Amino acid sequence: MTVRCLVIGAGKMGSAHLQALAALEPDALAGWAPSERRRDAAESVGAGFFHGPLAAALDAFQPTHVVVASPVETLTPISLQLIAAGVRHLLVEKPVALSGVEGAALVAAVEASGAHLHVGYNRRFYASIRTALRLIAEAGEEIGSVAFEFNEVVPDPAGPLGHAPSVRERWLLANSLHVIDSALFPVGHPDPVRSSFARTGALAWHPAGSVFVGSGLTVGGKPFAYHANWAAPGRWCFEWMTPSARYVFRPLEKLAVMRRGSFNLEEIPLDDELDRRFKPGVYLQNRAFLFGGEEAAGLVSLEHALSLVRLGEAMGGYAGREHGVQSG
Repeated sequence: MTVRCLVIGAGKMGSAHLQALAALEPDALAGWAPSERRRDAAESVGAGFFHGPLAAALDAFQPTHVVVASPVETLTPISLQLIAAGVRHLLVEKPVALSGVEGAALVAAVEASGAHLHVGYNRRFYASIRTALRLIAEAGEEIGSVAFEFNEVVPDPAGPLGHAPSVRERWLLANSLHVIDSALFPVGHPDPVRSSFARTGALAWHPAGSVFVGSGLTVGGKPFAYHANWAAPGRWCFEWMTPSARYVFRPLEKLAVMRRGSFNLEEIPLDDELDRRFKPGVYLQNRAFLFGGEEAAGLVSLEHALSLVRLGEAMGGYAGREHGVQSG
């Protein structure tokens, strides 16, 4: 199959995709942005570049695969436009949708067209996470419980700079879902009947809350607990507990293990050359998207991504604050 890949958006994340995709050498590669000022992001890696109306770029380039790395508030409308234009293979940056309304529109479009849409949770492809899963499997064990933090340290009192107000006020969905998914995907999502979520406080840019806590059992019966305080210092981290070891991801790109009978944290060497050469996880995620193979099991489906959005809404207190959706 001929693979012609177009990257929508040439900002920080779009540039990361372009760098990894150029190394993967599809039959054709190009970037698109509304303005010509983003041209260097594509041409610096030998890719073509389009700007102006997206419809014109699609007609000219005829992509078989499209990576959508545009601003968060545009992910759904641009994806709907691509599906309507006949694109059938899409990798859309997380969270793909900011509300159930947007999610429902995407589901309807995908079902009507037969398109294949995956969502970019690239941290599943980290060397640290893949190594830990391998070590747990080799030990013949399972993850018994999970603990995680999704602290968001934002120095500016106005909130994350460069993002629309609708994105800032739903920042847990726009950003924190990455670590939430990384921590929980091997054990499943919380069972709403056997789990509780609480929040308190508020920030000027995030009135829904500043401190988030919760615990319970996943749908598979695995205990979990989380804590996040956006008004205090902190970082993303999570821990997987097994009968013989505690696997610690702090930061997520590193792996340390505490063995039974010891309090020492042993740093585990990683084969992470790809994570150092490219934005971590992006190369393997894009290889799976373009060419499939055993790594394709790590790709996140639209259905799963929307279940994450619903989880994030429950944890972040966004119920009843739906955003509309536009198609283009």
